[in-house]
Amino acid sequence: MKKFKVFALLLALTTLTGCLSDDENYCSQTIYPFVTNVTGPEAALTGEEITLNVSFPIVSNCATFVGFHEGQVTSEDNVYTQSIYAAVQYEGCQCSGLTNTQIEEYVFSADEPGEYNLKFISGSSDDNTQYTYITKTITVSDPD
Repeated sequence: MKKFKVFALLLALTTLTGCLSDDENYCSQTIYPFVTNVTGPEAALTGEEITLNVSFPIVSNCATFVGFHEGQVTSEDNVYTQSIYAAVQYEGCQCSGLTNTQIEEYVFSADEPGEYNLKFISGSSDDNTQYTYITKTITVSDPD
């Protein structure tokens, strides 16, 4: 009977260790889908928040929108440029494979007047060495 209890304990620990292994991380990853459309206002006042609707595909029922990741802002002569990526987390190894278009709100605000080129990644070049973009230009001005 004592051998059976030891065997049962080892079996339980082995099963638990298998569940806690990194194997489940194999079926979890963050993807940056290519944006298919960006709509919203093209002008704003300094300090004003405006909302852009950003569309991108999500594959399967295993996906959850995480948020937008923003690249560094570059500026030259009151023209500001920033790359923006949509981030989607996929969880699970048994996904349906259905593709849906998801629309998420990107909130933009600027404290300085100028022209802002928001570059949403929409694809890559044929040789995968460069990204292509949907650029949304927003003119920000001071209130009168």
